[in-house]
Amino acid sequence: MTLFVFEILCILLYGAASALGAFGLRRGHRRAAWAAKGVYLVAVAAHSAVIGMESVSTAGTLLSGPNIVMLASWVLAVVTATGLLVTRRGLAFSTVAAPVVALLILVSQWLRILDPAGADNMAFYHWPLLVPHIVLVFVALACFATSAVSAALDWYQRRLMTARSAKVLELNTPALDTLALISRLAGLVGLAVLIAAMLIGFTHLVALYAAMAQIGTEGNLGYLVPRVALSLATTAVWSVFCALSFLAPWAASARTRDALAIAGLAAAVLLIAVSAG
Repeated sequence: MTLFVFEILCILLYGAASALGAFGLRRGHRRAAWAAKGVYLVAVAAHSAVIGMESVSTAGTLLSGPNIVMLASWVLAVVTATGLLVTRRGLAFSTVAAPVVALLILVSQWLRILDPAGADNMAFYHWPLLVPHIVLVFVALACFATSAVSAALDWYQRRLMTARSAKVLELNTPALDTLALISRLAGLVGLAVLIAAMLIGFTHLVALYAAMAQIGTEGNLGYLVPRVALSLATTAVWSVFCALSFLAPWAASARTRDALAIAGLAAAVLLIAVSAG
């Protein structure tokens, strides 16, 4: 019950941080901006406490679906918090990332309700590379989130400029060139890390097929098909984004690249959700 209460508290804190951050950025309200930073850091601390309590209660973090989603949300939260602390304009990133983190926590709770029995760590003993595989996927997700948030802020500022709105002068966000650079580099790093994770996963898949062929049995690996398909789709979207960003920037507008980054993050989040299900 205590763990559930802390998770609800995290969701509320992330929601409050996002609302305060949006108000502070749009209105240029310094107190709201500082409050948003403080609430977000408190939310990350409570989130970390949830991870710790879950690990203690189960004698180690179980590699089950709900915990995978929870860990993914925590990685995203910590990366954003780091940016909030080391950069002057990290508030915009935390404002956008906070609802995503809260949504992932809700998905984790929903998966836990669907499967109250949970899972154990036997998968790790059968496949020791599972841990680096999951860690690499989390790192890629954090990079994709950073790229997508930068793209969303770039798109929003360009929309205000097109509408000739005076609000663009009040925004406390990085310049368009800075946002574009962050989006490109984060997307490229995320793509490289995801490909590394996929290579580990595909190697394991080939080993499974070879083992089944050797013993003359047919195992049911159909549950891996959606994961493989979504992995390829996510890789394809980010590959197009990187190609248009680095190799042929003249072939697509900034808004098109922004849309690709946001779509790529959505595909990555869907991949996490399907893999954890």
